[in-house]
Amino acid sequence: MKWLYAVVVLSTFYWTTPVRTDWFDSCDRQFQLTNVADVTLNSPFYPANYPAGSSCRFVVRAPPGYTIQATCTLNMANPGSACTTDFLYVSTEGFASPVGSEYFCGKGQVSRKSLFNKLTISYISASSTNAGSFTCRLVVQPQECDCGWSRTAKIVGGSEAGVNEYTAMVGLLDPLTVNVFCSGAIISSRYVLTAAHCTRAIPNVSRVQALVGDHDYRTGLDTPYSAIYNIERIVAHEYYSEQSRDNDIALLRTTAEMDFNRGVGPICLPFSYSTYSFAGLLVDIAGWGTTSFGGQMSTVLRKTTLTVLQNANCTAPYVNDQKVCTFAVGRDSCQYDSGGPLFLRGVQRMYTIGIISYGSACAASTPSVASRVTYYLNWIRQNTPEVSYCVK
Repeated sequence: MKWLYAVVVLSTFYWTTPVRTDWFDSCDRQFQLTNVADVTLNSPFYPANYPAGSSCRFVVRAPPGYTIQATCTLNMANPGSACTTDFLYVSTEGFASPVGSEYFCGKGQVSRKSLFNKLTISYISASSTNAGSFTCRLVVQPQECDCGWSRTAKIVGGSEAGVNEYTAMVGLLDPLTVNVFCSGAIISSRYVLTAAHCTRAIPNVSRVQALVGDHDYRTGLDTPYSAIYNIERIVAHEYYSEQSRDNDIALLRTTAEMDFNRGVGPICLPFSYSTYSFAGLLVDIAGWGTTSFGGQMSTVLRKTTLTVLQNANCTAPYVNDQKVCTFAVGRDSCQYDSGGPLFLRGVQRMYTIGIISYGSACAASTPSVASRVTYYLNWIRQNTPEVSYCVK
């Protein structure tokens, strides 16, 4: 009996079975599991063999906050001493295409766990005479809470961000103009944190969408994680002041759960830092805004680093304990960067400690001001009562 072989596909150049446009056309299935599911997924006609030359794809989802443990027993047909015709593909990120997945062949058992709440299992048989079978046990398990991860450890004086460097970054997109007019941060699978003054420019929920996991929003080709979600509800702070920008904070609730993956995920809220001033610390800002005052917008996400000032040393107007000041010579947020987060980098994760609010001009001699997130943690919780936030 031949034992199981396992190989990681490194790129499309290492594709083992030729890709045909009709793979999975006759067998492409999706399953939504409950949070207590313990089910079996079998190859077609199991325990009999699947037909030679056939293929099938199974996309399996668990509820947000859960993972899927898959344990598969394989009896794959592969004539000769090497695996050449029949393969099982497992994407722990839930990608539909087998390209980039791990693939397995032969006989034996393999166990894999989804990175988040989605898993794709597929098989392709290129044999004209031989066939095989497999069976997988799928167990849904609670996922340990996580936030603020990054794939890489419009902005004035900054540089282009790494693709999916800021996984919580959201562009607020006007579907009519297809332009990003403000930014935000993912804080849960259904909520985006942004500035209240950004919501004043939205006539109704149909005129705003959440663009996540993207980098160059004019192409959408530089990352597989790019997605757009519609908004069903806008919650701006009830005491927002347009003059002083006090309480410049708002929440957007998406119509559907956002898929979390390597390139999309929630920022950590600073529950453990509620008494910190953050003065003297460096923070990142990112956005698709203009690269100079009155200049052109950037279609690629840009970033820069600023220093947090003591409020007592901040010369910007209307500063109080609801706000945090930042400054750096020649570097700043600019028009259309509003609503984006101040990213504080921890050892293993990132936190949002501010929401970009206002400044006198881009990279001027006066500091810029953001809403201090620690001041609004209770307000956030009160307006998202169904969310259990990850405290890290």
